Amino acid sequence: MLGKDFIAGFICLWFFLTRHPCRIVTTSAKDQHLSVLWGEIGQFVHTSRHPLVYPDGPLVVNHQDIRKVVDGDRCPKSYLRGMVASSDSIAAMQGHHIANVGDGIPRTLFVADECSSVPDEYYTMASTWMNRALLFGNPWPCTNFFYRSVKGNPATNDPGGDVLREGKPGYLRRVLKICAEDSPNVRLGIIQESRGEEPTDEVLIPGVKGYAEYKKNLRMWDPIQQCVSLKAEFYEGDEVKLFPQEHLELAFERADELERLYGLDRRGKNLGVDTAEGGDSTVITVGDSLGFIRSFSRKTADTSVIEDDVIRVMREYGISAERVLFDRGGGGKQIADRMRRNGYNVRTVGFGESAIPEKRRGVVRLDQQKLEQEVRYAYINRRAEMYSLLSDAINPVNGTVYGIPRRMIDLVNQLRPIPRLYDKEGRLWLPPKNKPPGSDRSTVKTMQEMIGRSPDDADSAVLCYFGQVRSIHRPKAGAVL
Repeated sequence: MLGKDFIAGFICLWFFLTRHPCRIVTTSAKDQHLSVLWGEIGQFVHTSRHPLVYPDGPLVVNHQDIRKVVDGDRCPKSYLRGMVASSDSIAAMQGHHIANVGDGIPRTLFVADECSSVPDEYYTMASTWMNRALLFGNPWPCTNFFYRSVKGNPATNDPGGDVLREGKPGYLRRVLKICAEDSPNVRLGIIQESRGEEPTDEVLIPGVKGYAEYKKNLRMWDPIQQCVSLKAEFYEGDEVKLFPQEHLELAFERADELERLYGLDRRGKNLGVDTAEGGDSTVITVGDSLGFIRSFSRKTADTSVIEDDVIRVMREYGISAERVLFDRGGGGKQIADRMRRNGYNVRTVGFGESAIPEKRRGVVRLDQQKLEQEVRYAYINRRAEMYSLLSDAINPVNGTVYGIPRRMIDLVNQLRPIPRLYDKEGRLWLPPKNKPPGSDRSTVKTMQEMIGRSPDDADSAVLCYFGQVRSIHRPKAGAVL
């Protein structure tokens, strides 16, 4: 929210119009990111005080492709082009040279958005023809050219950062860090607060991060997100846990408080079932809106006993079938199907599925559409979403802490080691539960390797809490949606 694409769009168009011939290639890891940059380019083209689109102007504009008309003829050499950075398009990154005529005017430009996700090969190939490069994005964890340009490369003795030209003014490389506090809107709020005034959250520059949003980020974001998205720095601190010990301690205290108030006879509201085959443990977790109540675990070499166990716990705690969630894996789907045939309309969740709300009948309200979009871009999959929701529930900044009884020691031991990780697009992700068949043992460290055992209790618990916050939707006749 600091105008990177806005400024980059202007630079692309200015560079293309002020020299001839000229070639510009823009890229990003995904088409949706590239579309943001090209949306800004298109806005500048169509709102220019002087007409730019042919025949009134010099530009022939198509989808992510702009050509130039010079003296009434279309220039065969000049173009401004968009290209998604993928394995299928790497070869197309070569051969965009413009002959050097000795006038010192740069005529080729390489522009990369969300650079933490752009492969090294793209930069390597572009460096053979580009006279200038504009590389920008959020400094999410990466090891590619973007990181090395800022932090250095020991293999080449490149210290990173600014590199001055030799014998003349200017830079071979200039690194600019645009922080949240560089926003005029944020700076105004900081000044007002320092004077003892009530911040007005006035918008000096539309579209740029405001003070209220900045304060919300300071309160709600974890250290990695603040480091990356507010300070414009690569995070290099100690590993941040998804379930910090201080938050777990608060969850224990909350559970102790609930037991003093209500004893151990609380009625349950939701039930999460992580089924297991081959002698592993099936875990059933009971919870309500205040915290977890109890978990049941036993070896289930014979999975036919799981259905009876679930029904027994449902009846004991007064939980309806619609509030019972099964992990689809490990035989969970088959058991859920059998229960449905017997009249228990339980639900199933796929840990690896996309993190979008369940499909529902009827019209979806605008606020619900916004939620679905935010969820889709916040988590890499459903597993990450469910674990993150429980992590948020024991974070005191979000309100009353969700209770976790101390006696659920297996659950606590499985939650403690889990790191908070983000992919190159800023989405929360978790390591896989197990190694895929045939995978290299030296690649990603799995949940089972980190914890020392299968995270059955943790999976059951996040299913239980997920059923609490993502309750089933029941449209009513005559309801206004």
